[in-house]
Amino acid sequence: MLKRLLTYICVCYTWLTPAHAQNAGLFRKELSFTTENDAYLFQKKDAYYTNGVFLGLTKAGVYNGGKLIHSYQAGQMIYTPLSRKVGVLEDIDRPYCGLLFIKYGQTRFHKNESLFQYSAGISELGPASLGEGLQNSYHKLLGYSRFNGWQYQVQNALGVDLGAAYARTLLEDSAWIKIIPKAQVNLGTTFTNASLGIYTVLGSFEKNGNSALWNARVQAVQTVNRRKYELFVYWCPQVIWQGYNGTIEGGLLNKGNGAVLGNTERWMFQQTIGLCYAGGRWTTHASWVYQTREAVTQIRAQQYGSLSLSYRLH
Repeated sequence: MLKRLLTYICVCYTWLTPAHAQNAGLFRKELSFTTENDAYLFQKKDAYYTNGVFLGLTKAGVYNGGKLIHSYQAGQMIYTPLSRKVGVLEDIDRPYCGLLFIKYGQTRFHKNESLFQYSAGISELGPASLGEGLQNSYHKLLGYSRFNGWQYQVQNALGVDLGAAYARTLLEDSAWIKIIPKAQVNLGTTFTNASLGIYTVLGSFEKNGNSALWNARVQAVQTVNRRKYELFVYWCPQVIWQGYNGTIEGGLLNKGNGAVLGNTERWMFQQTIGLCYAGGRWTTHASWVYQTREAVTQIRAQQYGSLSLSYRLH
């Protein structure tokens, strides 16, 4: 009789206990905030890709027994020339431009340590992106000089862009080093480009499907990780081919009037060095990005810092 009573209590507890209580360590959603700025490198320069702000939400799902990540992102990016002053129009070596966008993405992880990503986004170039107002506001707050050539910025243009990427672990040794090539292509009215890069990851990390490297710490079903946290550094050199860049050439379908535009450099080289920690509910991420010239008339290469903070929810 006692045995039956205990069995009945256990069954009732299982049915009545909320799912979130049974899976207290299961985080299905993640909120993220990312800020990018060349000022983070303490180089006393403010030019080219000068500021970026991004808000993100990721949600875990499943497909055919595999892991699926849904991602939603909204962001703003600001571009300026090297010089704050415009004596002649040739001083604008890279066009003034603001970019505002929303994007949906999906990442599918496979058992062979490969992943496939695709995305679709809508963007707005020009004054409607509010880039000029934001830059003037934080420059005033921080005591920086204003750029005085925003009247020549890229004009309003609505853009639609699609993207796809594939990556797969090529080498993994004793869970302290792994090498992951990645290929990506984007096609749209704002950006058309393709890139090929390779990640070298060193430190304490998870498999791709559970790693903060791919924003994959969220889970739809209970998963046993190899360790309680991730702490790793990575290096990713990339070769990029640019077919079209609306932040330089203006909108593909509507360039407007009065803007000083440029020509896109067809080939670029980029390298990223990053540091990431992820444990419990939190992920922190810092990286340095170096890029060769995006525009043909651009005087110098560019570099900037990126800082990100993420928080996971049940």
